[in-house]
Amino acid sequence: MNYTRELLNDFEQAFSAYTDSFISDRPEFDKNILLKKEHSLKVQQECRRLAEAESFSTRLAILVETAGLFHDIGRFEQIRRYNTFVDSKSIDHGDFGYEVLLKSDMLSPLPENDRNIILAAVKLHNKRQLTPHLEAETLLIAQAVRDADKLDIMRVLLNEYARSKLDPAVILHLEESDAVSPRVLAHLEKGENPNIADFRTLTDFKLAQLAWIYDLNFTHSLLEFKNRRIYEQITELLPDTPQINTLSREMFDYLENKSAPR
Repeated sequence: MNYTRELLNDFEQAFSAYTDSFISDRPEFDKNILLKKEHSLKVQQECRRLAEAESFSTRLAILVETAGLFHDIGRFEQIRRYNTFVDSKSIDHGDFGYEVLLKSDMLSPLPENDRNIILAAVKLHNKRQLTPHLEAETLLIAQAVRDADKLDIMRVLLNEYARSKLDPAVILHLEESDAVSPRVLAHLEKGENPNIADFRTLTDFKLAQLAWIYDLNFTHSLLEFKNRRIYEQITELLPDTPQINTLSREMFDYLENKSAPR
């Protein structure tokens, strides 16, 4: 099996053919399709940079790029069927993406073991925590895709926050409020990632974005989070309250500690 750029080109063509089949004559719907297509391609690029920084083998670098490309393949049918990207109001898009790939021939050029690694990474990329006792290569690819996904979601959301009118689909139809939901707060106070099902306000979402640092797996990802000034850009958008300032300071200290040279 030759793990080459040509193989990735084949996957990119299959991905584009699948996603372009969803384009309609409805501008609002098509905007969401194109948003997720761009995000998928950006996550693939983030995976490539991570694989280079962390010195992945050629084979694993190809696999992680492929997994990054296909990680959100369930999103396209999700928005067509349910008109939402909120999993709790529709379907788990990781589980559904796994089923889409399983039923298609998009991964057919790969041997079975490598197909299974990508299928697992797609299925697990959006879970709050990874399944324990994963095989080493599956764990590596799943962790890399999760990191890459978070880094690009930051790009998407920071661009959205800069708009005068927020897109409800992008901010998950959350209330634009300064309040912090009790369950979100409880997780943050324990240094944990909140559960997306507990989000009620946009402030919940922004705080959860900061808390993603607790779930970053690679030094490259922590350094990118720091070098892109993601922490500063998010905290500038948060309410200036003692409670939120304490939480954000704890997250800043964690980021500084984890990204410091060893």
